[in-house]
Order: sequence, then C-alpha cells, then structure tokens
Amino acid sequence: MKNKLFVIGNGFDLAHNLPTRFDPDFKNIARKYEQDNFWDLYQSRENDIWSDFENLLGCPDFNTLEEIFDGYAPDYLSERESDRDSIIYQVELNGNLKNALYEFADKADDSLCNIQANDLLEQILDSDGYYITFNYTHTLEEIYDIPWEQILHIHGEVGEDNLELGYPKGNFKPEKYTYDARGKGRGPYVETEIEEHINGIEDYYVRTAYTELIDKCKSFYKEMRIDLLKDFLDKNQCKIEEIIVYGHSCAIDFDYFSYLNKRYSNAYWKFYVRGAEQESNVRYLIMENSIKNPDIIKV
Repeated sequence: MKNKLFVIGNGFDLAHNLPTRFDPDFKNIARKYEQDNFWDLYQSRENDIWSDFENLLGCPDFNTLEEIFDGYAPDYLSERESDRDSIIYQVELNGNLKNALYEFADKADDSLCNIQANDLLEQILDSDGYYITFNYTHTLEEIYDIPWEQILHIHGEVGEDNLELGYPKGNFKPEKYTYDARGKGRGPYVETEIEEHINGIEDYYVRTAYTELIDKCKSFYKEMRIDLLKDFLDKNQCKIEEIIVYGHSCAIDFDYFSYLNKRYSNAYWKFYVRGAEQESNVRYLIMENSIKNPDIIKV
C-alpha cells in the first residue's frame, strides 16, 4: 500500500549475508590503502555495529593516532627536505576513507548476484511502499523488485559519486590528549585539548603534521540531508500511515527519525529489532521523540 514507509539499515543487508560489516569487511579493505593500520586505531567497541564506527570517527584519540608518526621525526642533520617533511607525508598515506568506502560498497553490491530473497522480509516488504535506505547497495531493487522511484538512498548508492559515511556534523569531540610535560618519561603528565597541544608545538614539521591529521579526522563527517528526505516525500505526495524500521541500529541518524515523527505524527511505527542493544536504542528513540504508536517486534 502507498501509505507505508520503510526505513532500512545495514541489518537488512546483513540479513542477506552481504559483506557489509565494519569488521572484518570494511576494515580488511581499508587496510589495503594504509601503511600503518590507521583504522585499527578507530577500533569499534562492538565489532559488528556499523554506527559505532561512524560515531567513533568523531572521537579520535591522538594518544594512539600519533603512532603513525613513529620513526618519522624530522632529521635536521640531513640536507634532504624529504628527511624533514616525511612526517607530514604520513598523513596523506593514512586514513583514506573514501577509497576504501567505494570499494567496500562495490564489493557488497556485486555479491547480490549470489543471494536470494529472505522469507521473513518477503512478508514484511511491500512493493507499493516507499523506502528510505541508509545502505549503498541495490538489494531492494534487485532482490525484491522495488521500483527505483520509490526508493531514496539517503547516504548515496553504488554507481553514483555520492557515498557518505561518518559522524554527524558538529559532533567532533576528540579525546583529551595526555603528554609528558618534561619529555623525560617520568611525568608529570598533562591532559589537555588536542588542538591546544598542537598550537603549542614549536617544530614546524611536527605541528603541520598534527594539524593536517586533525583536519583529516574532522573531514570524516556526513551531512544530515533532511532536504533530500523532504523532497522525496513531497515529490511522491506520501500520505504515510505506517512506518516500518528494519535493520537500523537506531544509534545514529536521529534527525531523520525526528523529522519523520513530526511530519507523520499520527503514524503507526513498527520496529523490527535483533538483540538487547538494538531494542534499548529503539526504546530510547521512542522516548526521546515521543513516538505515539510504536510496536517493537523481535526477530
């Protein structure tokens, strides 16, 4: 029915055994683009929760990230500039998120040729419904024959140059930086904001390297595209009475849920959850947004 809106997250693709986990699927690809296991320093607390990785991108810990500079201190006794600015070049060699992301998405989409429809999802999905998917893949289109014009890939899709990944813009909160004030390995140890520490670095090459590294970390964000969501719903003149959420952790992308709840304040919500953590996230989301008519279904 045209009055149904489906919100689809990564758990949907995982239900089809697509290679879309942060660990090992994304990390194994990302490591190919790195020299120093940069992404290991962003290790998620929950290896299979993609949103944890996205959120943690906004919380870099330079106490570990600075390991990429080990062995690259400027050599002022050398006459070669490369022996001084190699520490800066290290930033270029690490944290190549976009390259890994596009290969990761392409690989997952290519895997669709080997999967079949999920029996439960065949019962849940509706070919006449509208879909907001946070996935890059074309699982809905290719496996369930959902018309493309009824689908909004809010974070981009394979085949387009628009893939997005990262923490919500404005949520950049790096960990406190701890350093040995005397530099003798005996303390006292000082805790400070990383940018304050960087501003106090006297060595030009070291300061530049740290500045470029924190700028790279700041770039790992994604925009909240409420405008895209609004345009999609307006264009289709959606009169939504039921919102079905499947495979979304409900631990990120809160603005989209808030917008939908305000726009369709009387809609009946149905959340399909797997595991205690996702259920807890959903209950918090319901409470924070005062969703009137929710139903939680365990799968």
